[in-house]
Amino acid sequence: MKLRWLRDQRGSILLFTTVLVVPLMLIIGGLALDLAYYGTVDDELQRSMDAAALAGAGKLGFDDSVFPTVRSFAQNYASINHFKSGTISLNLNTANTPTGNIVLGIWNAGTFTPSLDGSKVNAVRCQYSTTVPTSFLRLIGLNSLSAAASAVAVSNPPITPGCGTPILPIAVVPCAFKDAGTGAFNNSNGCGTGLSWISSNKICNNSPGSPQSCNSAAWASLDGTNWTQQQIKDAITNAGSANPACNVTVGAGQNTWTDNGMVQPIFNLLRDTFTTKRTSTLAGGDITRADGTVIYQAGWGGWETGVMLISTSCPPGPITGSKQILTYSKFVVTQIFDQNSQCIVKPNMDPQAAPYCGTKDPSLRAVFGYFRCDQLGEVATLDPVPRAALATRLRLVR
Repeated sequence: MKLRWLRDQRGSILLFTTVLVVPLMLIIGGLALDLAYYGTVDDELQRSMDAAALAGAGKLGFDDSVFPTVRSFAQNYASINHFKSGTISLNLNTANTPTGNIVLGIWNAGTFTPSLDGSKVNAVRCQYSTTVPTSFLRLIGLNSLSAAASAVAVSNPPITPGCGTPILPIAVVPCAFKDAGTGAFNNSNGCGTGLSWISSNKICNNSPGSPQSCNSAAWASLDGTNWTQQQIKDAITNAGSANPACNVTVGAGQNTWTDNGMVQPIFNLLRDTFTTKRTSTLAGGDITRADGTVIYQAGWGGWETGVMLISTSCPPGPITGSKQILTYSKFVVTQIFDQNSQCIVKPNMDPQAAPYCGTKDPSLRAVFGYFRCDQLGEVATLDPVPRAALATRLRLVR
């Protein structure tokens, strides 16, 4: 009788439940605390990488002389954005290895590629990994958790195109660079695209005699004012000089004044300058489309210049009045058709000009050329054609 209580099992489940549940609740609560802490650290790391990438990209000038500043700003912004486990110290990665903390490269079609050519950069990627110490997870052998974050920021082109390439007072439409369906002028498809700027009673599809108007380009001021004929002539003369002055004072995001009429005295000066400046070969080699297709060979010659891309509808319609500048692009003038002397370059090597070279039309004047798109002064290179090079603002893309 005295030992009956030893054999009595009533209430034993409550006893075992009390013994097990309390530690289990402590473990689950501890696990939740560890995971919550880990989630906070992860969010803070991501915010820090976002800030670092934006800070670095904001200093890109698309010239390797600014790369130390880019890396310094990215490193500094990471360090002042602390996280719970301490301070983030990014290595400067001056060798630009893909595994480094600060990597300069090219953002194109949703992919970041570390730049193999230090002068061709339009994006900064900041990445960092660390370990987060645990508390209760140590009970099951997890002393720490790995945490990592990465961000890529792309930069807009600098305001002005800099010096080194003669800038013609010509604005061209960006339709070849337009993303299908989005309305944004930020793809690379226009690289290598031919452009025909023809007197206003013709069209741009190489079909002489059509009544539809051709408005693929326009005269434009380089200082944003409503230009006079003399100002445009002075700009062409400067572009044709041995050492062109840096006379462009308006750039990406600002406005220029346009007029698509073929003003005869201006056209005559452009024709004569082209005749003088055209070289038998192109310094930049063949002109290729974004897909690598060669559409104009270097041996055919041309005049390498810079022109501004302006914001227009597509098709553009008349190009007159104030227009916003998207960026500048290197443009190779390959042929000019004059109503008196026909095609200036003989024999004609430009396929897009071929239908016109045998035409005798006193009302016809035309300029033909191709977008080369590679580095133009301080403007972002489009070789190998990062799609963000025509962006109008700094932004995170990943």
